[in-house]
Amino acid sequence: MPKRVSVVIPTRNRSPMLTRLLEQIVPMIGDELEQIIVVDNASSDQTSERLAEFPSVTYIRNENNQLSARARQQGWDVASAKYVCFIDDDNLIEEDALAVLADFLDANDNVGVVGPVQRRWSDGSIWCAGGRINRFLVVSYDKQVGDSSDSVEVDFQPNVFMVRNELRNIGVGFDWKRFPHNWSEADFGNKIRAAGYKVATCFEAAVYHDIDYSGYFTRINPTNIFDQAQSRIVYRKTYCNDMITWLIFVFVVLPVSVVALIFTTRTRKDRKRLLALYLKGTLCGILTSSKSFDGRLNAA
Repeated sequence: MPKRVSVVIPTRNRSPMLTRLLEQIVPMIGDELEQIIVVDNASSDQTSERLAEFPSVTYIRNENNQLSARARQQGWDVASAKYVCFIDDDNLIEEDALAVLADFLDANDNVGVVGPVQRRWSDGSIWCAGGRINRFLVVSYDKQVGDSSDSVEVDFQPNVFMVRNELRNIGVGFDWKRFPHNWSEADFGNKIRAAGYKVATCFEAAVYHDIDYSGYFTRINPTNIFDQAQSRIVYRKTYCNDMITWLIFVFVVLPVSVVALIFTTRTRKDRKRLLALYLKGTLCGILTSSKSFDGRLNAA
């Protein structure tokens, strides 16, 4: 059977998780899998040493942290297979997941991106079966799989998803300058639909995610908090720039998120800095020039 899949793995300071994933998928090279590309965002742990143990893996190292969207695009730019599967390093995949996702794209010409059902590593419960965003930019994740269909259309796919490599040739890509990390996957879903394709979840494929995203905020650190606040505003200005959603944001979403951040970080010594960065990110997002989305594709 022809090799159909390239895998791109962005990573930073997670050498044990990365090693665990590579030990699982490197033996697949030569079957469905054509190549594995690891893009390292300036890790300071043992990532480089661990990668030396996998000579068949293409290793790209950035000297500073480019964040996830840029790393994904760097990997995609050198991917050569028919389909490209982006896998965050904190995952394990079921043995046949890559083949199932590739088969799904083979059978559904109108789907540009497909993701698997994502289960929590801790207990096997469903963390995500696709992401959705309503008109007020409230993000939700499907938690169930359908009984009458093996797939469902969604707005975007986080964490693990497979894309048609050919879409890169028509300008589809990760807008890493405006969405370095947060909201990047949602923006990518919009670009897929603008190109005339659907975003889907295939219920027959599964991965296991090793981090629990159950809280209001995830990965609370200075870089992520600033980016989360800024990218949310830029996304709103790009895709939902109307008076009603702005009023809801100013009087409901922003106050609630500030209170949630204060509560979540109440025992941390850097809580004042995190709050200041969150508010600064919000202000930077407001000041960032962003044209309203008009359906045209923009190369990342």
